[in-house]
Amino acid sequence: SLGDFNSGTYNWNFARFTNGFTLAEVLITLGVIGVVAALTIPAVITNYQKQETLSRLKKAYSIVQQAIKLSEVENESVTNWDNNLNGHDFFEKYIKKYVQYTQEITPAELWSMAPRKLLNGSNYTGTTYASGSTTATNFILSDGSMITLNFVTDGIWVGIDTNGIKKPNQIGKDTFLFVFSSKHGLQPLGEAGTPDSWSYGTYSREKIMGSGSLSCSKTGTGYWCSALIMNDQWNIEKDYPWR
Repeated sequence: SLGDFNSGTYNWNFARFTNGFTLAEVLITLGVIGVVAALTIPAVITNYQKQETLSRLKKAYSIVQQAIKLSEVENESVTNWDNNLNGHDFFEKYIKKYVQYTQEITPAELWSMAPRKLLNGSNYTGTTYASGSTTATNFILSDGSMITLNFVTDGIWVGIDTNGIKKPNQIGKDTFLFVFSSKHGLQPLGEAGTPDSWSYGTYSREKIMGSGSLSCSKTGTGYWCSALIMNDQWNIEKDYPWR
């Protein structure tokens, strides 16, 4: 039977190691596990959400780029494309044949199902996702993401919603904005190629995340978040205003 074992100056009590934990020890252990879980699980979830968003954004962006390249074979170089078309007509003429999509959604239908918010939490009041828009078109890709095309001065506004009509439907969280022009191709808002009439240009990271109304910040609209992600080599860095 187990008992005291004397070996030199050491006295080992094997029976001590066969006893169960006390209730206090169990509660302390569970408390420590709970604290660790509370500290780590939110970070794990957030990191997963970021990586999923990035993956879907890159895929949708690549699909649009590929459609443009394929369309050039039939419709010549983008330098000859008509940038004065509205979103629906641009889609019909240049893009429709070169993407796999499941359905088109009118602006009114989209607004009733999934109204937009800005990054700062305010309601979206622009024209592209407005219910009464007569120049925009929305189409759902086979993976559930959504592309929106709309007319903008000197180009075509391109919106990518990484999860379609699912929430949060918020600029900078699951909705990211780009602009297509015959001179610069597909570019994120805030980068070279954004219409001069919008007073955009090639901005520094500090400018993109600054205090401007269109910035990718907790107080901004989030319009420039696509530029921030691409400038950061397709990453959502720790200082990105995710929450």
